[in-house]
Amino acid sequence: MGVGCGKKAVFADQVMTVRGPIDPSERGVTLPHEHVLADFIGADQVSQDRYDAGEAYEVILPHLREAHRLGCRTLVECTPAYLGRDVRLLERLSAATNLNLLTNTGYYGAANDKFVPAHAYSESADTLADRWIGEWEVGIEGLGIRPGFIKIGVDKTSLSEIDSKLVRTAARTQLRMGLTIYSHTGYATPAREEIAILQ
Repeated sequence: MGVGCGKKAVFADQVMTVRGPIDPSERGVTLPHEHVLADFIGADQVSQDRYDAGEAYEVILPHLREAHRLGCRTLVECTPAYLGRDVRLLERLSAATNLNLLTNTGYYGAANDKFVPAHAYSESADTLADRWIGEWEVGIEGLGIRPGFIKIGVDKTSLSEIDSKLVRTAARTQLRMGLTIYSHTGYATPAREEIAILQ
């Protein structure tokens, strides 16, 4: 799966979970693209105050326990910032289920940019990359929980200016940190344009 970090990251050749690095051999059966919680309100209104984390934990927990019972050992949680990412909740669920849960850095530009924060429009790709790398260096929300990969999304049409910037940001973050890029891309035209930028 290649979700470990590259030569410039601290934990080379390991997979970064919400509870710390593991050896790739510990991944076992892996669900590569899941969402345990998402909030579709939009980047300008999303907040962890919009739901009860304790209630969310109780609702999600039996499903993850069942996944573990059925043989799953690792789950890649692909909900990015501004779409409901909650790393505290993921860490708690991981501890309770003994599942390896991975979280991410990055922004989701699909859905007509509803989940792109305002600062992403005015900041350069380099500045955004510094933000995403900062989530590795100090942990997401300063909690010490590091991303295991980069998650972006783009719209179905030819790449917009903001979508192109998110792809450039992901590429620059990957070059500096070695994190794998997961990109939500539904159609051939934006996919080819993304590949050209990444190359």
